[in-house]
Amino acid sequence: MSLLKKFKSKGVEIKKINWIFIVLVCCFCFFVFWNTISVNHEYGKIISEMNDYTECDKAINDFRDAEQYLTNQMRLFAMNFDIDSLNNYYEEYNVVRRRQSALEILEFTHIGDEPDVCLKMALRESEYLREIEIYSQKLIVEGLGNPPVIPQDKFSYVTLTEEDKALSNQQKIQKGREMLYDSVYLSSKERTLKYSSTALNSLINSSINNQNVQNSIIAKQFIHTTISIGVLVFICVVFYFLILFAVLRPISKHIKSIEKGERMKNIGSCEVRYIARTYNSLIEKNEIKASVLRHKAEHDFLTGLINRAALDQIKNVFRGSQEAIAYLLIDIDLFKNINDTYGHGVGDEVLKKIGHLLLDQFRNTDYVARIGGDEFAVIMTKFGDSPVSVIHKKIASINNILQNIQDGLPSVSLSVGVAFSDCGYDDVLETQADEALYKVKKGGRCNCSFYKNNSNNI
Repeated sequence: MSLLKKFKSKGVEIKKINWIFIVLVCCFCFFVFWNTISVNHEYGKIISEMNDYTECDKAINDFRDAEQYLTNQMRLFAMNFDIDSLNNYYEEYNVVRRRQSALEILEFTHIGDEPDVCLKMALRESEYLREIEIYSQKLIVEGLGNPPVIPQDKFSYVTLTEEDKALSNQQKIQKGREMLYDSVYLSSKERTLKYSSTALNSLINSSINNQNVQNSIIAKQFIHTTISIGVLVFICVVFYFLILFAVLRPISKHIKSIEKGERMKNIGSCEVRYIARTYNSLIEKNEIKASVLRHKAEHDFLTGLINRAALDQIKNVFRGSQEAIAYLLIDIDLFKNINDTYGHGVGDEVLKKIGHLLLDQFRNTDYVARIGGDEFAVIMTKFGDSPVSVIHKKIASINNILQNIQDGLPSVSLSVGVAFSDCGYDDVLETQADEALYKVKKGGRCNCSFYKNNSNNI
């Protein structure tokens, strides 16, 4: 009966092996499923990129068409005095506004990129052409004797030079026409076309590069999926033979031995030892995972410093203690401006840098924590007879490093409020440190202040 009891108790271990198999299979299935979703997501990016390219390509070509349309309408008016051409010119210029619409479309997805910059330069040249054309209109209309059928409010602000005013009517018309074909006009026209062509070529190259990147990512994900499926099949085969030869057959022999009243063969004891080793290995892995999770729970993921929860535990340790401590409340000055100006990526690098500097300046016996977005705290112990001088030097040294940058990060500074206690931690320390910190901010920041009270006039 003792053997039967042992067999029944070890039967639970067999279930655990099966559960491990199920978990592994589910994990790999989930990985394949996740990879499939990722591939679909990348395909979505390609489609979005193609749609963006189509829209931006159309916008650039609309810009080019509008530019040529304005020139053609202006030249038609100059040569034939066609009022409809002039009306068409201003309808495109003020109402349809295809050039401005094209730039708005590019700014939506490519602001600051080469296509956007080049098209803005093309628009600048185009506007210079418009100045020439409007001046030409003024000359021609005055040469025609300012006929009332031509609305002059569009170019009423234009003032002819004294030299042009002295021209005869026919000379004014002739000069207005020549301005639309001279070297200055044609050179600006050529630059406009060049910039718009550069914008289009840049858009094409950018689209090709992005699609190549997406195709590369998709190819890698397909490889990962294929490998995952292969590993999944391999695991299934391995677990099948493992259960067959290491579990089912030994159990069958043990059952026969029990039924016959015979002792279990050594294979039974080997199988038990194997299960025990597997179980112990799992326990060790779970302990490692628990240790990793505990470390993550107690430390800030960005700076590696202990977090507020861990600092609260340290505070509880020092409550009621007879040991003198200093509590520092540290704030990064105008940190929001860093994020707004340079982006959160640069802001994260600044936080990491400050975390490293705090660890370098303070000792292993001190506790440095990140307690909020741009807030840090330090609990100092065993600081000797001149803590004010020591703390002041540490903060001054950190601020000096932060303001004399050599790593490309923006210049920042720290404001620090400090409170002291002769008998361990008390919640009032945080309030006192906060008051001292407020004093620093009110006094111009980039400094440290020490809370003053009746018992410790620091």
